[in-house]
Amino acid sequence: MNYDIKVFSDLNNELKNYWNNLEKESDNFCFQSYEWFENWVRNFRKNSEIFSLCVVAIKANNEIICILPFEIEKKFNNKILKWSGGLKSDYFSPIIKKNIDFDKESFINMWKKVIITIPKVDLIYLDKQPENLNNKKNPFVLFLKNHKDSDVYSILLPDKWKKYTKEVLKKNFHIQNIRKKKLLKKEGNLKFKVETVKTKKIELLKQFIIQKNERLTSQGIKENFNENDFDFYKEFENISSNNIKTHFSSLTLNNKLIAFHWGVIYKKRFYYLLLSMKEGNLGRFSPGRLLISLLIRWSISKKVKHFDFGLGDEDYKKSWSNQKDTLYNFIQLKSLKGFFIYLFVKTKIIIKSLNKKNYFRRFIFIFKSKI
Repeated sequence: MNYDIKVFSDLNNELKNYWNNLEKESDNFCFQSYEWFENWVRNFRKNSEIFSLCVVAIKANNEIICILPFEIEKKFNNKILKWSGGLKSDYFSPIIKKNIDFDKESFINMWKKVIITIPKVDLIYLDKQPENLNNKKNPFVLFLKNHKDSDVYSILLPDKWKKYTKEVLKKNFHIQNIRKKKLLKKEGNLKFKVETVKTKKIELLKQFIIQKNERLTSQGIKENFNENDFDFYKEFENISSNNIKTHFSSLTLNNKLIAFHWGVIYKKRFYYLLLSMKEGNLGRFSPGRLLISLLIRWSISKKVKHFDFGLGDEDYKKSWSNQKDTLYNFIQLKSLKGFFIYLFVKTKIIIKSLNKKNYFRRFIFIFKSKI
């Protein structure tokens, strides 16, 4: 197959049209929607001296079949090709037309042509790549040599809440949820609310970020939410979109906010993205856990097909889920100049991969048993 490749270093109407048309015919995640991407670029990459966009649009038979939202990072006098999206994207992936199925030969040929078309780089580092793009294998994982990063969890939602509690949740886990909810109700008037008024959602977002930062600080985590983060999430409330719908919910006890969640619904998939809970004595009632159950129940009632827990393989997500995917990292050296960064990143990837398999824990156990 012959491919025509065009590289965009900024967002313009031509790329927007290509992207929006392809998005309608692909199984991409919300993080690769044009609206998400444009908002992210506007808040985190505008006038950047470190990052430059390198979005690749690929045509075959005179139609767009694939878009690769890349960027190039300058680091220690090296140029690194990466997926765009930064910390705001849980997964990085190509946008591929539904009816396109790459075999290894066609994908490798396309990939080689992409590499010689884009500006020269010293290193390629593609992280957080899901193994599957909905029901299709991700060719960047299937045909390139990747290293396992982590697992991610989601729920293929049934049509009824009772069916979910019987077929997905373990009996003891479900009983614990009911018991904690009853105990919390004894503390006063418990309410779950999905906010729909834009001005109230923005005000709640301010409160959410204050609470989230307080919690992060109490945990000794220095990275917190700043003004750019607030503007990024607020902007979704100002976008008139038929694609991405924001979802802001809260849990109150005696009219006091005890838990928040901000997420989005995109292509009948609910994205569980930002959760914050009130610290203090209420921790024993697990208000965050209760909020998750209410969000799942709400999603089922609205005929949402998937509930996506996003990045992170925490144990609590496994308890709610019936589907698992795996994220992978790909790294390739493209010049001798990038060797030391390559060595550093490659070592980190391998150590993380080994740690996920508990090799270090097993080694320590064997070592202790010998002494």
